[in-house]
Amino acid sequence: MKKLLVISNMYPSEQHLSFGIFVKNQVEAVKANGVDVLVAANDNPATGKKNTILKYGKWALHTLSTAFRHRKSISVTHAHYVFPSGVFSLLLKKLFKIPYIVTAHGGDIERMAKKNARIRNWTEVILQESEHVIAVGPVLAQQIEEEFHVPREKITICSMGVNRDVFKPNDKEAVRAELGILNDVFTYLFVGNVIKQKGIEELLLAFEQVQAQTDQKVKLIIIGSRRDTNFIESLQPFVDQDVQFVDPQQQTKLVKWFQASDVFVLPSHLEGFGLVALEAIACGTPVIASKVGGLVSLLGDGAGHLVEPQNASDLAEEMMKALHTPASAYYNEQAVATILHEHDEKEITKRVIALYESAIKGGIGR
Repeated sequence: MKKLLVISNMYPSEQHLSFGIFVKNQVEAVKANGVDVLVAANDNPATGKKNTILKYGKWALHTLSTAFRHRKSISVTHAHYVFPSGVFSLLLKKLFKIPYIVTAHGGDIERMAKKNARIRNWTEVILQESEHVIAVGPVLAQQIEEEFHVPREKITICSMGVNRDVFKPNDKEAVRAELGILNDVFTYLFVGNVIKQKGIEELLLAFEQVQAQTDQKVKLIIIGSRRDTNFIESLQPFVDQDVQFVDPQQQTKLVKWFQASDVFVLPSHLEGFGLVALEAIACGTPVIASKVGGLVSLLGDGAGHLVEPQNASDLAEEMMKALHTPASAYYNEQAVATILHEHDEKEITKRVIALYESAIKGGIGR
């Protein structure tokens, strides 16, 4: 392999630390295994029609100019998110005969492809023209096969993996002291974009129910980007002094919040895989999550606890169980060990590099 070009519509920057951080993590892991990687990514999460046109125009120009300069040395491209990233990989295949693989992360299939018929058609073409498709979870893989007519043998189920050198257990009391969390406060944690689809409303309502049912000190920490100001404003009636919002964190700092918390809660309405749940598990923190998408296979065998999506009462009931159950008894250690081995970043990286090599050998090449 000469060079790999990674194309992504999400990538972190100093201003937006968590925006597509999982893509950067995989890029760094692949680089560490000796692969020469070029990156053409959008690192601007700004929304609105004008911002979208400007940022995607800038990204398109950067992607195409990078590809043109290095067209003779790029062996394969890897698009993260089928649409719009996959459009560039498809175009480069047509123009320069560069093979590509594409990773479907969930939102591209569950939301983007359903926006209109044009995007749905683009999605199907990109998937079918690729040398290989990576789906981050089994439910997503089934959707791609059945709804977009992609042969099952062309799809690999492969998460983004967790870096267990970073995400690992630590001395909870010491980390709590560093973060200013009192030891006698039972702490629930959420990490992710603070948007409706992540179940934030249900989480706050469930936390209210927990507060009403216990005399124990409890706290809810919500870490993530809060760009949707209208949605944030709508949450204010449910926010009190026991709810703490924290800005996105660098991973070396984020891991401490996982380590310091008693339970991680991810009440998403849909989720392609749920990498943050895996990161919590790697830190030894029990997980409660919605019974949706990739979370079902990730947690279904006892590695965590599943609740009905968009159901605050069901979520509150499980959060109460966690409050009154010793952490060591709240999850299946063998199931956790199996999940962590299966989704270890080192193993995932080997599999992805093997897919690159296979795409180059089986691709239309030069």
